[in-house]
Amino acid sequence: MHVSFASLLFVPLALAVLLCPLWPVWRQWQFPRRETPRTTEAHTEWNEDALDALQSTQIAFAELLAVAERDGVVRGAGEDGIPFLVLGPKDYLSGQLPSNVTRLRMQVVAARHLDVPGELLCDRLMFARNRLNIAHNAIVKTALAGRDATIGPRARVRRWLHAESRVDAAEGAVLGGCCSAGHEITLARRVRFEQVLAPTIRFGKTETPRTPVVPVQYILMQPPANAFVPGDGRWIINGDMSVPPGHRVNAHLVVRGNLLAGTGAFLRGNVRVMGDFVMHHDARCGSAVICDGDMQTGECCQIGGPLIVEGGLQIGAQSEIGSLAQPSSVSARNLRVNEGVVIHGAVQAKRRGEVVNDSNRGQQA
Repeated sequence: MHVSFASLLFVPLALAVLLCPLWPVWRQWQFPRRETPRTTEAHTEWNEDALDALQSTQIAFAELLAVAERDGVVRGAGEDGIPFLVLGPKDYLSGQLPSNVTRLRMQVVAARHLDVPGELLCDRLMFARNRLNIAHNAIVKTALAGRDATIGPRARVRRWLHAESRVDAAEGAVLGGCCSAGHEITLARRVRFEQVLAPTIRFGKTETPRTPVVPVQYILMQPPANAFVPGDGRWIINGDMSVPPGHRVNAHLVVRGNLLAGTGAFLRGNVRVMGDFVMHHDARCGSAVICDGDMQTGECCQIGGPLIVEGGLQIGAQSEIGSLAQPSSVSARNLRVNEGVVIHGAVQAKRRGEVVNDSNRGQQA
């Protein structure tokens, strides 16, 4: 039986045509595009529920606030049957409560300042047109302040709190849900939090502040031996990678293992790490960082953001993430933030967030 050359050529051509649709699948499996860090827009939306409540509260109680400004305390109940208490500019909440009360089941609206007494459990909204002060060991479900809000030692906010200007949380306070401010939030040591939103968020205090040490001239790093360079600005590292101290990487990094950035190193592009990521002190990341494992930074590190960590994240003292000009976001399962850290934008701890004082001065290459 004679087989022509055209018949022999037909079989591989047919197989090639059948396998062509599978080429993108194979390439995605070998070099997944998801490995390129996504520079997501900074999460700078404030607590929409709180802002809506702030506006609606002022509208709903506008007439009663005017009466309280003139005549003093006003008591009543809304259409939903929830009782309320409107305080005038010279009235104090403690003076309107029985001496033995430990739980308050009414809304409190203050024409000027509002001081929530210590050890009091508040089930309803606490609203102050100006300043709000939550004393020690008090528990508040929701709170709004037209200007500043102060949270005392070991006081707790259960759902959300918003202040138009700034929020100051004292040592040991607990911020459940979302805490937001129009300008600045300051969290003292041992404050626990879930979600914090503000243009500037300061964690604790620093007794000996210092500026990051930047090398006079960076050493440009070349792709390591285990790197694949597809030509689109990425280095795909098949394994672990270490960036020596004082070196600069101009490419976007996709590391399929662990990543170590030495003292003063500068990673200019986006970074995606499938293992753990350690930054020694004074190291910098200029763009987005996504880490599938745990991440730890030394002191005085800088990250442009967003910063997304699937595992635990510990941020070294005096580090900075984002900027006022370009707010960013930080998200991690467990988050430990050392004193002196400044973050611009949004911070979210999916399980637990806490301000600590663990020195990372030993993180050196």
